[in-house]
Amino acid sequence: MTVLPPQHPPQHPPERLVRGRPRRRSRARTRWTRWARRWVARRAHLTPSAPVAAWWADRALRTVRRELPTGGTAVRAPAPPPGLPESALVTVEAVLRRRRATCLQRCLVVQAWLGAHGRDHDVVVAVHARDGFGAHAWLADHDEDQSSSWQELTRLPARAPRVRP
Repeated sequence: MTVLPPQHPPQHPPERLVRGRPRRRSRARTRWTRWARRWVARRAHLTPSAPVAAWWADRALRTVRRELPTGGTAVRAPAPPPGLPESALVTVEAVLRRRRATCLQRCLVVQAWLGAHGRDHDVVVAVHARDGFGAHAWLADHDEDQSSSWQELTRLPARAPRVRP
């Protein structure tokens, strides 16, 4: 009697063929997927909506990063999916930290999240000229008030987040 080694299923799903060739997956998407799976697996006990909130935060950050250089202060993050609790803001903040969002990018994404949950906050953009030029942004009445060390330049009022057509 011959003993065969156990058959293991393939580790990756079969590639979809595009014009007879395997489709390439982008490295950034693969890295995000691997990171998201590990992050959610370690913190799945936090909330069942964590994966959806993490997905939205990443998508919103990519949108803001893409449109900020050309759109300036008119940029809006997409609206979060309905049904997510406001407590999932912890997950959104974690994704923004992990993805190294700048203060302005972070403020625009969190402003959209809070606006969708009925809490409107203005984004404060400020500058200082000590030790060279510096700029910073924070959410008024949400983040720590930093007006003592920064001179307010402008405020971006809260507005309805962009809704997908």
